[in-house]
Amino acid sequence: MKNTNLRCLQAIVFGAALPLYMLTTLSPAKAQPIPKIPNEVIDLAAAEGTVLVLVGLKVPWEMESNLSEHQVDVQRVAIAAIQKNLLSELEGKSYKIIRRYDTIPGIALEVGADALAELAHSPNVTNVLLDRPAASTANGLPSSDKVPSQLFTTAAAHGTVLVLAGLRTPWQREDQLTEELIALQRNGILSAQSYILAELGGTQFRVLRLYRSIPGIALRVGVDALRVLQNSPAVTNVVPDRPARIVR
Repeated sequence: MKNTNLRCLQAIVFGAALPLYMLTTLSPAKAQPIPKIPNEVIDLAAAEGTVLVLVGLKVPWEMESNLSEHQVDVQRVAIAAIQKNLLSELEGKSYKIIRRYDTIPGIALEVGADALAELAHSPNVTNVLLDRPAASTANGLPSSDKVPSQLFTTAAAHGTVLVLAGLRTPWQREDQLTEELIALQRNGILSAQSYILAELGGTQFRVLRLYRSIPGIALRVGVDALRVLQNSPAVTNVVPDRPARIVR
């Protein structure tokens, strides 16, 4: 499916949309930076010896739909270069490459405690998120805690499925925030939505609803797009959506 859906977001995304990993944690009192490596990642590495992680990289980034062909090439070269720099820093440490991304500033790795410590101190790293391997169901379709297996089954049977995707961005009820923090939180939600739409480029999907005040997005997706949502560092969970009822 030709990705025309990204264009619909251009008019509402603020400026050059900040990547998800550059957002800050919001509180009624003040904004605090998100820890580069969550405790769950550190604890799992200590318990299991290695851990699957998604690493955000510090490189200027913008949705490719907002860029010229030349700018897209330049941005992808910059992403590849910073990936190379990071891997040079990890030389001699316990790590394995799982996935390299070319359109977003990130890389998926399996790392040991020594490599995790290097990531924590690297100037090239903005944050590290826990990744989870995709499990397989009896029919061979992927499954995970993030995306229920029945969604893959429905998409495979009918071509597409309606879903609501939760987005990984700090959030609090707006009645607990100042006007300034509400504006910042809404910008963070838009940034996370733009990040997801960039990841979905080239897959079968259609935007149904963009939420302003809650971290989510409603989509109609095919199996290929579900796989992207399953592996995305910007998605917390995916649940089935219902078609809107027509009031007569």
